[in-house]
Amino acid sequence: MKTTYISRAKFGKFTAAIAAAALLAGTAAPGVLAADYTAQLTKTIDMTAAPGAGVPHGSITLTVGTVANLPSWAAGTAVKGTAAQIKSTELTAAFTGGTANTVTVPFTFDSDDFTAPGDYIFSLTETAAGITGLTQDTAARYIVVRVVNTDPAAPTGALRISDINIVNADGTAKAGEITNTYAAYGLSVVKHLSGNFANAGDEFTFTIALDDPDETPHASSVTVKTGGESADFSTITGDTVAFNADGTAEVKAGITGGEKIEVTGLPANTGYTITESGDTASSYTTTWDGITKTGSDDKTSDAQTMAAADKTITVTNSRTAPTPTGLLLDAAPYGAMLLAAGTGSVLLLRKRRNSDE
Repeated sequence: MKTTYISRAKFGKFTAAIAAAALLAGTAAPGVLAADYTAQLTKTIDMTAAPGAGVPHGSITLTVGTVANLPSWAAGTAVKGTAAQIKSTELTAAFTGGTANTVTVPFTFDSDDFTAPGDYIFSLTETAAGITGLTQDTAARYIVVRVVNTDPAAPTGALRISDINIVNADGTAKAGEITNTYAAYGLSVVKHLSGNFANAGDEFTFTIALDDPDETPHASSVTVKTGGESADFSTITGDTVAFNADGTAEVKAGITGGEKIEVTGLPANTGYTITESGDTASSYTTTWDGITKTGSDDKTSDAQTMAAADKTITVTNSRTAPTPTGLLLDAAPYGAMLLAAGTGSVLLLRKRRNSDE
């Protein structure tokens, strides 16, 4: 898992008008300048472990907190920050599905909350998002807020924040982004034919009903491809099928013998049911390999659940015509009777001719 640094932008809110207002009120300006420093934390979901998946819906929360003890690298050079100095306690990275896998999250500290120059140490931790397939980033990290004199050459007690850094547990700086990995898997349905009356050109329609694994739906979309059973599916352009708001989705595709349907982007524990339909399918007997089939309807699978692995199910359709030789054997006695009757008629006709002569 990759965990790295932040980009940042500084925004000052102190203006001459604020200073003037303080003077008009007959009080001196406070010893520190009121100036916000807003840093930008970049949060990314790495989709390379979830080929074919849409970025999941949902939020990832990071909490800014105080530290019980200073890390060893900060001892003697920094101080522990206080809860009162934390302006943004929770940082929320909200993902809305589709293809956008990176969001920027602002978090702010206020110079007004610090009373002396120095490096102030805070903790930054990630809360488990509860999104199936999304790994929690549990790496220990700190936030270092550097506070300096506004005028170093002639300190007046006025302070400003000069820098905010996110660092690793050992004090080394991050570089770029904090990343979570999303894992998903593929489901394949392969069509085989058997029997002397099977037609290689017959197409069979499959409907795959999907159900998100979480009570609050997070899955965004899957990718569906069809092609030859041994084809290189990495070269096939697929279609995107989105999940509904209730966490369900329906994949529908037609294939012939020797072809397969591939659905990628399914997190573990996704529920699914496969149904074969159409006039063509009704004239065949269907058997399933790769799943447990207990129902009496041979055209619908039992309800299934994706494991944390790719899954292949082979569906075989069989159709056999009556054996022609069996019909000939059954007709043999009747043929013999007809032959005997014909022979008897010929003999009778010959006998009549001879008597007439």
